[in-house]
Amino acid sequence: MVFVMVHKNRKNGFTVVEICIACIVFVLLMGGAYGVFTGVSKSFQRSTKSLGMQNEMRNGLNFIREEMQRASYRSEIKINGNKIDENYKFRLCKASEVDGKANKQLAEWFICKPFKQDGTGVVFTCSLVISDNKILYTKMATEKSDASEAEFENKVVLNQIGKIKFSTEEFTAGSSNKGALINIEAFAVDSTSGQADLKISAQTGARVEVEVLRDI
Repeated sequence: MVFVMVHKNRKNGFTVVEICIACIVFVLLMGGAYGVFTGVSKSFQRSTKSLGMQNEMRNGLNFIREEMQRASYRSEIKINGNKIDENYKFRLCKASEVDGKANKQLAEWFICKPFKQDGTGVVFTCSLVISDNKILYTKMATEKSDASEAEFENKVVLNQIGKIKFSTEEFTAGSSNKGALINIEAFAVDSTSGQADLKISAQTGARVEVEVLRDI
């Protein structure tokens, strides 16, 4: 009887070539996953930053809008009637875009509480200035004082402003009202690109005469 021995070549592991191919595929997959994760993470950060900037700008413009709405003439309450000084006008920078890096006064107005015979009354002189991409607000009592109301000196109300624009319109067409609607458009500057790309706008009303001047 003849026995034939058959030898079978069995693979007990992976070859070096297979391991290298597996490593390359793994690296490519991980690199792709990392790229996707990085892209999503950067997009999320940009969205979060943009949303935060929008909220800051909106809060700043709301503050400015509310202060501008309080613009009023100086007045005295007397027995025979009220005396109103209409020289306390609202002065606004000429309706054109102002660069954020400019050092320029944008607006000036007065917040006045009527003067009575008992001596009460106050005049706040308010101003809005743009400097180094910031909007600064000043409100100081220039006649009498009022301990119940806060004063500000160069309070930063808006940051990272690339440019700002003002325009005016009548409350209603043909109205004899001396006041005006004031439109504000602020553009935030992107710290990376340097471009003013985020726009926030607001509208407020002044109950006093508004003068639009090239320089205030």
